[in-house]
Amino acid sequence: MPGDGLVRSAVAAGFDLWAVMRPGEPLPDAVRVERVFVAGPAAVTDGTLHSLLTGLVRRFGIGQLVCGPGAGDDVRGVVRRVRRERDGVLWRDPAAERLRDPVALRRLLRGGTLPPVRAEEALGIAQACAAVDRIGVPAVIKSRHEDGRWGGPAFVRDAESLALWAKAAVDGPHLVEELLVGPRYRVQTLSLGGMHHVVSVVREGPGAVTGVGADEVSRVRSCVRELLDLAGFAGGAMRTDAVLTPTGARIASCADGGL
Repeated sequence: MPGDGLVRSAVAAGFDLWAVMRPGEPLPDAVRVERVFVAGPAAVTDGTLHSLLTGLVRRFGIGQLVCGPGAGDDVRGVVRRVRRERDGVLWRDPAAERLRDPVALRRLLRGGTLPPVRAEEALGIAQACAAVDRIGVPAVIKSRHEDGRWGGPAFVRDAESLALWAKAAVDGPHLVEELLVGPRYRVQTLSLGGMHHVVSVVREGPGAVTGVGADEVSRVRSCVRELLDLAGFAGGAMRTDAVLTPTGARIASCADGGL
């Protein structure tokens, strides 16, 4: 079951909430749940959970699948599989795809009013190294795998780390970006009918224990909402990483919410 904050925001946003829960797991207080399904630990290994989620998505047009904070990697793996199958078989959301794809995200942001992030697309290792030289270090390199998915970012801080990256990298599409410096925030949102509800703004990294000030929250929320509007994202859960730089809030990356 997703956390209370996400559940309450989903209900407030107008979503009908269906839950798949562990035996004995309590429901959040004062929250209306349309339907409840129970799946024990064995449901992951024997395929029951996958069949249950797939059936619900196909039969009732469930638009969002999210995991709770206590979900294990095995459960998250099943949910990711169902979401991939849903996107490939039932429908695709071009707005969500633009947000999740690092290159499409940077192209999208060039058309907005948010402070730009210096970034260059590269078709191979040599081009990526040249882009780092132009952008300067520290920099971030994102690489796309053969299956089309983007891997985790590589942080390049000097010529030596760039050489090490080039030695281990595989030729293919890369995206080189400047390293955004400043407090980093993870923003969870739920959208319905083009209205974006901010579920949480969590500061990460050094200084995170000091909390998040009201002014910081306001600037980060505005930045994320502008991004979602720019992408035409109308409905669903999204997780956005933003950095509050000296020149304003800037978008680092986006991913599916709840996973």
